[in-house]
Amino acid sequence: MTDLSDPSREAIHDAIQRHARDALDTPGAILTGWALVAEWMDDKGDRWLSRAHAASTTSWSANGMHHEVLYGDWDQDEED
Repeated sequence: MTDLSDPSREAIHDAIQRHARDALDTPGAILTGWALVAEWMDDKGDRWLSRAHAASTTSWSANGMHHEVLYGDWDQDEED
């Protein structure tokens, strides 16, 4: 089982929280959960994906977030 409270995961959480305050201009927003998909490439050029989520985000909620990203009705002009 993966340790969901590791320092790397906490650093990601802090970075996303700062993004909300800085880039999204929403200083009062509190990050309650997140899900992340990352693409990797090795020195041979092989690529793969990995997934992670906040310690506060259940697996089923992270799966729902991923589903929303793929199949949600997004405004074409919407930014991050």
